[in-house]
Amino acid sequence: MAPASSKQSQAEKVLLLGITGITGRCALSGLLSGGLQPSQLIAVSRNPNSAAAQEVAQQGIEVVAGDLDAPATLAPHLGRVGSVYCHALSGDAASADPAELARGRALAQLLAGRDMRLVVYNSSAGRGSNAGISQMDQKHAVEDVLLGAGLPGLALEATMFMEEFWKKYTRPGLLKGSFTFSLPGDRPLQLVAARDVGLAAATALTSSNPGEWAGQRLPLAGDELTPLQMCEAFSKAQGGMPIKHSCPPAWLFWFLSRDLWRITTFLRETGFDADVAACRQRVPGLLTFEQFLAATCWGDAARTYEQGIRFDGPLPAAGKRLAVHK
Repeated sequence: MAPASSKQSQAEKVLLLGITGITGRCALSGLLSGGLQPSQLIAVSRNPNSAAAQEVAQQGIEVVAGDLDAPATLAPHLGRVGSVYCHALSGDAASADPAELARGRALAQLLAGRDMRLVVYNSSAGRGSNAGISQMDQKHAVEDVLLGAGLPGLALEATMFMEEFWKKYTRPGLLKGSFTFSLPGDRPLQLVAARDVGLAAATALTSSNPGEWAGQRLPLAGDELTPLQMCEAFSKAQGGMPIKHSCPPAWLFWFLSRDLWRITTFLRETGFDADVAACRQRVPGLLTFEQFLAATCWGDAARTYEQGIRFDGPLPAAGKRLAVHK
């Protein structure tokens, strides 16, 4: 029989899945900011020798080989942990990857019967909107699998990631003073930093009673503001450069991608409905958009999304609640 201290140490360890991508590493920043120690974390990677996996390892986190497409490779690691944080089961794509749901089912089967404290899944807000967005619907299907398997599951239903604006279809134009975004200037948009999905996960995982979080779906937003308010934030982050918003018609996206058209239509006509104030109450320290831009040093034009987003600018003090745009 293992000593009690060994069992306690095992219960405190968290297995990380899908953490080596760009937003996954942002979430990792939040996990560490939220009180989890590198020694508590075990990150799974298909290729532990990749540059991204090595970047995780350089933070003092153990990186192990594993692949949900070959579920048996994860079994040895599950015996060493008491909780799981799953950031992603597939990469970014124009439409849902069928393998994502298969991996969710494989994970549920692997965890069945194990004594888990909490299984946290990074999902999507917009549940019940009937928007027909394949990526959103599939994440909700994974939620159903994980929460319906008798696991102590927590679904963090993220609104739009603030990190999206770092991508090459938006950032270069903004640095030149143009914000092209297919949302009317006065239409509110709910946002959350991918870092803060990790922060929310850490809040639950380090709770003295993680069972209070189990079985819940938490729509998660750290800020809510219009494109015109976002222009003000971008302008401030870029040293006062004027930023002009333009709103292409939604129908243009019909010819690019039906899922992209559905997402645009959803944001214009329905939108996310997270309770921002309640989120900030439950997870102190969620970033406002302005704070996110400062923390990621948005104004440094040499930085790119492909290099990875670093939170080495000013961050709010732990537990500080920031004003929400209204």
